[in-house]
Amino acid sequence: MKLNELKERFQHKFTIRTVASILCVALAGSGMGVCALRAQQVSAVNAVAGEEQHAAKAQDTDTQKKAEKKAEKDSLEGQLISLFDTDTEQSLDAKEETVYLITDANGSVRQTIVSNWLKNGSKNAQIKDVSELSEIKNVKGEETFTQNGSNLTWNANGQDLYYQGTTQKELPISQKVTYYLDGKEIAPEQLAGKSGSVTIRFDYTNRAKTTAKINGKKTDIYVPFTAVSGMILDDSFRNVRVNNGRVLSDGSRIIAVGVAMPGLKESLGVNEEDFDEDFEFPESVEVTADVEDFSLEMTATVAVAGLMSDSSFSERLDFQELDDTVDEMSDAMGKLKDGGGDLADGLDTLKGNMGGFSDGVSSLASGVDAYTDGASRLADGIRTLSDGSGALESGVNTLNASAKTISDGVQALDQSLHTKMTQKEQEAVKKEVGQTISAQFQKGSETYNMIYQAAVQNFEGTMKNETTVQTVQGGIQAGLQAQGLTSDGVVAALAQYYAQNGFTDAQGESYSAETCQSNVPGTETTYAAFFANAVLNGGLSSALAGGITGGIASQGAASVGEAVTGACEMAAKQAGEAAAISGAEGAKQKIAAAIEAKDAKSGHSLVSGTKALSDGTQQLAQSVPALKDGIGQLVSGANELTGNNAALKDGVAKLSNGAGQISDGVGKLDRGAHQLHDGIREFDEKAVKKIADAYRGDVKDLAERIKAVMRAGEEYRTFAGAAEDMDATTKFIIRTDGIRGEEE
Repeated sequence: MKLNELKERFQHKFTIRTVASILCVALAGSGMGVCALRAQQVSAVNAVAGEEQHAAKAQDTDTQKKAEKKAEKDSLEGQLISLFDTDTEQSLDAKEETVYLITDANGSVRQTIVSNWLKNGSKNAQIKDVSELSEIKNVKGEETFTQNGSNLTWNANGQDLYYQGTTQKELPISQKVTYYLDGKEIAPEQLAGKSGSVTIRFDYTNRAKTTAKINGKKTDIYVPFTAVSGMILDDSFRNVRVNNGRVLSDGSRIIAVGVAMPGLKESLGVNEEDFDEDFEFPESVEVTADVEDFSLEMTATVAVAGLMSDSSFSERLDFQELDDTVDEMSDAMGKLKDGGGDLADGLDTLKGNMGGFSDGVSSLASGVDAYTDGASRLADGIRTLSDGSGALESGVNTLNASAKTISDGVQALDQSLHTKMTQKEQEAVKKEVGQTISAQFQKGSETYNMIYQAAVQNFEGTMKNETTVQTVQGGIQAGLQAQGLTSDGVVAALAQYYAQNGFTDAQGESYSAETCQSNVPGTETTYAAFFANAVLNGGLSSALAGGITGGIASQGAASVGEAVTGACEMAAKQAGEAAAISGAEGAKQKIAAAIEAKDAKSGHSLVSGTKALSDGTQQLAQSVPALKDGIGQLVSGANELTGNNAALKDGVAKLSNGAGQISDGVGKLDRGAHQLHDGIREFDEKAVKKIADAYRGDVKDLAERIKAVMRAGEEYRTFAGAAEDMDATTKFIIRTDGIRGEEE
């Protein structure tokens, strides 16, 4: 992907959210087959129910009703299961597990039955199976099995096997059903026969989760269960509405079906605010209707894991090319900002020197006249230079010696910087750091007081809070019981005392002994027993518990505060000593790296540069004799120079005229360079960084979570166990009790 294509795609933050929305909706959509329900399916339900009813007409009324209800239940569950049918291939030998949950009308499980179908397409004489079930029995044949722990060996004789069993194992998914009449919650048994606006709400709990690494961090990922809940309604239900689902009818019977995917939002780690206004994660199902004389035969829910494991969709979530492009774009932007800054700094320097340049041109113009007069004096000066060339030679030799001394010193410095700190040096650093930190933690200092007060307040708050007092109160009551002083015994003793002496309550109201001996009106309990219960259970243990916890809080707070500040001081010393030594060593390494770093233009570091300087001054010293010969030639050349005075004056005049134009041009170039640099930085802050941050934060993290959800669905094969080499699938069917009047 090219840079301009990336910029076009990610110009604004909302674009990132749009991409995230598409990924989530595509993921959720792959498991929501309920939207494919057709009206014909409703007709099929009615047709099956009709056949059952017709067959039952010749029977008595009770038998006929049972047949009708069974046909309705089987038809509803069958249609819900059909929503999960796919064309995926399955091996000849496979295991299909169905977990039936029989619940009351609120969804509380009364019975769990696990049914297994072992497909024997290869006609094997024996089938190896694994199951954690109890009370296993063959429900469709006479085949037997042997068992070793959870390992089963069935004598299949080439046949498919069907068996059932029970289990106490915690279910990976469950549901709660809540009923509302005219907006107020109502118990299901009280709803029977009522009329009004009824809402039936299904809430699901997903307990099956795994741990996956998302961008290097451990994250909880829920197994992607898709739960489809449905119910068949008669003509007493009107204006039926379902969130996250459909309502289908053939005119005489209604099927309400809804879909939920519990745990998906948590697994993806996104908020619904990041999506379009109408988007909602399907986490619950609500069926709302206007009802006359409410009655409901039953509801059914089918839950299946792994529907979102679309391998082709997973393959399309490859962001490697986009990763590389975003990284290249960020690197290029950094280099562009650095180059723009260097250009602006260079032009600032040039602009700052333009005043001197103009002054120099003016001085040059005025000096040219003097130059012609001084040309003759130049020749005299050159001869003087020739006479002083001996001193020059001596000075060059001195410079050469100094350069060598500098080079040797830099070499020695570089060597010392690469030497580790001695133990003695480290101890000195630790001592200085320890003294500094100890001074900050002296009693009365701001640091000491802050930590001390925070520890004391936290300790006192913990000891005096309601949970702690209640815990101590429970311990007091348990202690009384341990000493043989049961609640009943203490109550009896107190009651006897009040019956003899009377009772005065916390408000000062007194009750005579005769009153304490009489019964509380409408009960068989005496006032004395009533007061004893109130004192024992309501005040005595609570007062004792409050006094105990208050005393611990007041007496132990100072010790806790001093212990916490001492621990903080010790931790600060250890961290400070380590940081100081590490910082010193780091500083030496940085200095060494600085004097060894090579200049991009010269190719020399400070170390190699001083060596080159020493070598250069040596060569200069060796070249002085030749320089002396050149001075002689310079004398003759000076004479020729005076012959060009007229041309020099003319050139200086033209240069003086153009100096102002050069200064204006440099000013414009400097302003443009700063505007360019500011524009580059603004583009980086408002576009490039936001593009990179949004991509790395939203889209990439979401894609990794989606892959993890898919893997969790693929890996969930069975609830009660299956052999590792067996192709296994499982589904959960939750059937609630109906809600009917007594006459039904």
